[in-house]
Amino acid sequence: MEEERKEQEQAADDTSDATHSADAGDAVSAEVNLLIEAMVKAARNAWSSDQRHQLEADLRGCLGTLVENLEGALTRFSGSEQGQELQEQASRVANRVRESALAAELKDGLTKGLKTATTEVQKFADSLEERQSDTDSAQDIPVEPDNSETERQ
Repeated sequence: MEEERKEQEQAADDTSDATHSADAGDAVSAEVNLLIEAMVKAARNAWSSDQRHQLEADLRGCLGTLVENLEGALTRFSGSEQGQELQEQASRVANRVRESALAAELKDGLTKGLKTATTEVQKFADSLEERQSDTDSAQDIPVEPDNSETERQ
């Protein structure tokens, strides 16, 4: 009887621990959800704030000015003696690259052509060799089997 009572008390303790753990898990989950909602609200408010709009307008203006200044500097540089010299050097480099690409294409084409020629000559040589072996075997004098043994028997 006492054992049954202890088992019942143990079962009740286990149930209360499980309930307490479930409540603690629900509380943590609820706090996490509240934190997420607060963060979403803060982000939404910051995005729609006047300060963000002003910052965006300032950035757009600065970037526009930067682009204009770069375009002006590039225009002045390309018109200068140094700019002209740089353009000529770039053109020479581009020509060398094109020429080396052409040389590489010619080399590849020549290599492929030589391979094809080698293959064809090899086929021709093989066919000549085959004909020669056929002719040699046709010129051989056939040897008749020795019938003397079969006649003696």
